[in-house]
Amino acid sequence: MTDRSPDSDAPFSMRLRLARAALLWERVWPACWPALAVLGTFLVLGLFDLLPLLPGVLHAALLLISGAAFVVAVAAITRRIVFPDRYAARRRIEQASGLDHRPLQALADRPSTALDPPGMEAVTRRLRIGLPAAGLARSDPLGLRAVLAMLLVIAAVDAGVDWRDRLARALTPPFPGASPASASSLDIWVTPPEYTGLPPQFLRPGATEVIRIPTGSALLAQVHGGAAVPRLAIDGEGRDFDAVDKQNFRAAATMTSGKQLKVIQADAILASWPIEIIPDNPPKITFAKPPAATPRAALRIDFQASDDYGVEGVRTVIRRDGGKPDEVIEIEVPLPGLHLKEAQATSYHDLTPHPWAGLPVEIRLVASDALGQTGESEPFRIKLPERAFKHPIARAIIDQRKELVIDPGARTAVADALSDLRERPSLYRDDAIVFLGLRVAEERLRWNDDQKSIAEVEQLLWDTALRVEDGSMSLAERELRRLQQELQDALAKNAPDEEIDRLMRELQQALDRYLQALAENLARNPEQAEQPIDPSRVLTGRDLQRMLDRARELARDGARDQARELLSQLQNMLENLRTAKPGEMPQRGSSQAQQMMRGMRDLMQRQQQLLDRSFRAQQQAQQGRMGQRGQQGGDQQDATPQMGDAAGQQEGLRRQLGDMMRQLGDGLGEIPEPFGRAERAMRDATEALQHRQPGQAIGPQTEALDQLQQAARQFAEQMQRRLGRGNPDDNDVGATGSDPGDQVERDPLGRPMSNNGTLDQGDVKIPDQNTLQKAREILDELRRRAGERFRPEIELDYIERLLKRF
Repeated sequence: MTDRSPDSDAPFSMRLRLARAALLWERVWPACWPALAVLGTFLVLGLFDLLPLLPGVLHAALLLISGAAFVVAVAAITRRIVFPDRYAARRRIEQASGLDHRPLQALADRPSTALDPPGMEAVTRRLRIGLPAAGLARSDPLGLRAVLAMLLVIAAVDAGVDWRDRLARALTPPFPGASPASASSLDIWVTPPEYTGLPPQFLRPGATEVIRIPTGSALLAQVHGGAAVPRLAIDGEGRDFDAVDKQNFRAAATMTSGKQLKVIQADAILASWPIEIIPDNPPKITFAKPPAATPRAALRIDFQASDDYGVEGVRTVIRRDGGKPDEVIEIEVPLPGLHLKEAQATSYHDLTPHPWAGLPVEIRLVASDALGQTGESEPFRIKLPERAFKHPIARAIIDQRKELVIDPGARTAVADALSDLRERPSLYRDDAIVFLGLRVAEERLRWNDDQKSIAEVEQLLWDTALRVEDGSMSLAERELRRLQQELQDALAKNAPDEEIDRLMRELQQALDRYLQALAENLARNPEQAEQPIDPSRVLTGRDLQRMLDRARELARDGARDQARELLSQLQNMLENLRTAKPGEMPQRGSSQAQQMMRGMRDLMQRQQQLLDRSFRAQQQAQQGRMGQRGQQGGDQQDATPQMGDAAGQQEGLRRQLGDMMRQLGDGLGEIPEPFGRAERAMRDATEALQHRQPGQAIGPQTEALDQLQQAARQFAEQMQRRLGRGNPDDNDVGATGSDPGDQVERDPLGRPMSNNGTLDQGDVKIPDQNTLQKAREILDELRRRAGERFRPEIELDYIERLLKRF
């Protein structure tokens, strides 16, 4: 019979281990309650984001207390825990199974008789361990554990995805002067005023370089995170952010002054930057040239203006010497573009109808910028241009107009004088329009005495006098100036292509009417023709039409700045236009130059003929050598019949060139260098021809011809400069040279023209044909891509903006 203990039975041993684990749980869980309570309380405070609301010192003290309490509670757990033994495990099984008199303990003793194993197995199957009891009621009799659990659930829901940032802020108390690390995120940028054309600046925290900010810039700052309300400080003066919600704050300000920008939250500096406010200085403007009158009696004003971010407007302010301070003429001057930092332009203003015409005045230029700041030029005193009337009736009408301007009360006397003029129609060519104008002015003066009516009569008398003097030319000239101004303004303001085309057509029609009226007026009044002008400066309608067509093409291809410059040159020509009778144009200065050009052209033709003869002789000599290999001196024998006295002809050309060089030296004082090189090349060619070697003469003859062509071009340029010498404003307007042999194409002002027929002053780059063709190809490609709607939206938007601009 074998002695067997119940502890050695496998099922019973498993139950003993489970019983010991249950006992260990019942001892450990109540002991953990203090530590869990401390941890749960901290999590509730952290998830609700309450700790960052506290001052930094109190926040840190609370963290230390919570940490110390948690450590003490954990240490108490280790002291209170006693691991259960087998005796305690058997006792728990007995109690859970309802066994009285401690039978399991009795089985563990040494029995005097053997136990029945089958009976033992039955008893083991009936044993129970029982569920472990938490036992928190003894440690938490008030049930705070339930309240803490509910608060944890609510705090977790409130924190959501922001739970990490909230716990991080709870563990990092802010201190003055310290950065809160990742506790809060800051986004701040500065948007300069729109008129500056500058892009927004994003300010990065930690930047040490000075941030340059234009005055008037809009600052926008956003802070995400942190319970404390941030503060925006500029040089110590600040304002609180506006709360968007519990975690987001926003602040906006307009930057006008300051040297230090800070964002502060809960006594902690989130970011700081040194800044410099860039002031917007007033614009500057000066007269590029003194104001002057044009041959057409218009006031020409040349100016140059500048501003930090762009000149927005320019006006001319005119005051009469000795006049009242409130009496002023203000004229808006067109700008060559929008928001130009540097602007330079010329404007023409017809002030001859104004009562101050012919009186001394003071002129100032005033420039303004986007902020409304103004800058003035130095005053300039001038006598306003006055129209000189030659027709006696026109002078008489203007005299009566002056009487009416000086003394409006003399309207009856003026009406009587106008009636007397009206009754003499033969003196104004029986013009019905002049008759009606005088009659209307007379009747209005007799029946209306208000200021508005008198002002309207003054304008009517002026228009009537112009009709008598110039016929329809003055009205055509006024319409031409108006359309020129409208077209310049439309190009400067990037008007639609349809409007530009319409104005171009109207300008072309107005130009045709003006030239027609000018010709009719000259035919009707030949005595009004001015002094004869150089024939190389004659302006034809074809020249004007070519310039206008060129401007239209430039505007259509997007080169509006160049189109505006070309129109400005056209206006300059028209304003300086003078009339002359073709039969009275002098030939002295220009005919001498034309005779010299004809001589050079004849010299080049004869040199070309000699070169051709030398080339043919060289070819025949080579053919002769190939056909008669045994014949010596075949070159000279074959070439001699072809060349004749070529050496004498070449020498004659060299002497003719020498005579021409002496004439140029006497006339110009200097001889173009290519003439000298051509003379030396001719000497070498003469020597080769004297030795019956046409092949050796081809090189020098070719060099002589090239140098003659260069010399002709330089001579033409020198003559252009001589003819165009002096003030360009005083030059007569003309077209290309009248000599068909003049190889250098010139514009109506005597300036050289580029190969594509455009004016070349050097200050404005007017595109050539290749550039324009490339521009057309780019425009076509942009239009093609704009129709491909599968492209990204951002690309299509960019293409649309480009097409609107060009």
